[in-house]
Amino acid sequence: MKGIWKGVSISILFVMLALASWNFAQEKDEVLAKVGNEVITRADFEARLKSFPASDQQKMRDVEKRRQLLDNIIKSRLIVVEGMNRGLAEKPELKARLKILRDQAIGQEYIEDYLSKKAEISDKEAEDFYNNHPDIRDRELLKVSQIVVKKEEEAREVLERLKKGEPFKKLAREKSIDIVSKQMGGELEWIEKGREKKEVGEAVSSLKTGEVSEIVKIKEDYYIFKLDNKRVDAKPPFPKMREAIIKQLKMKKINELYEKETEELRKKIAVEVFYDQLTPDGK
Repeated sequence: MKGIWKGVSISILFVMLALASWNFAQEKDEVLAKVGNEVITRADFEARLKSFPASDQQKMRDVEKRRQLLDNIIKSRLIVVEGMNRGLAEKPELKARLKILRDQAIGQEYIEDYLSKKAEISDKEAEDFYNNHPDIRDRELLKVSQIVVKKEEEAREVLERLKKGEPFKKLAREKSIDIVSKQMGGELEWIEKGREKKEVGEAVSSLKTGEVSEIVKIKEDYYIFKLDNKRVDAKPPFPKMREAIIKQLKMKKINELYEKETEELRKKIAVEVFYDQLTPDGK
């Protein structure tokens, strides 16, 4: 995760080791500092700067903050140099972890440089998705209350009292065994029509707002429902969803291109796999 530098984390240390080992800096790149035989170039500095959120990059226009950032990079590089002097870069486990970081960095760069450019999404593709995706729609929501009891005769008694005009909330607090909803007078969260439990949907489907259902048995308990309210949430307009849809479609297309690309690369680059070596002890 990107953020302000707050000390040398293990991952940053690995990156520094990797950069030192691979010597990415070009000879012509401007040198901002020297640490032993290592140099810190403007490319190193700008790469660290770009790892910050955009809002923090703006703050780094201040000269004093840039000096502090360079000092922090120097501190990191001092640890790297000493670690390499002690032979840490030759440890097999560390080499493996550095290889993972290398793979991630190069893989991400490859995706951004090649696959991402092939995965552009047109407005028409985004609009078609908006118009045809089943989850992008108007949603009818129901506000329902319930009273739950253990015995049918108790449910009949409650229903009779409701028909005589006793308040639903009062009886829910008095009689319901559902601990959560009884505290709210039987009130449940808004539920989307068509996605409620089958028994609930059937019980309230023919009710008008304010009406009470007949007794419904669900498993071992007896329920009485009241339809408190209805509302329709219209689907957001396309302009509001456009950016999110394009991002979703682009990620999907990149994943498809990734699978296709790796299949083609297997034909081009020799690959040997030794699945029999995947035992827990490596034997």
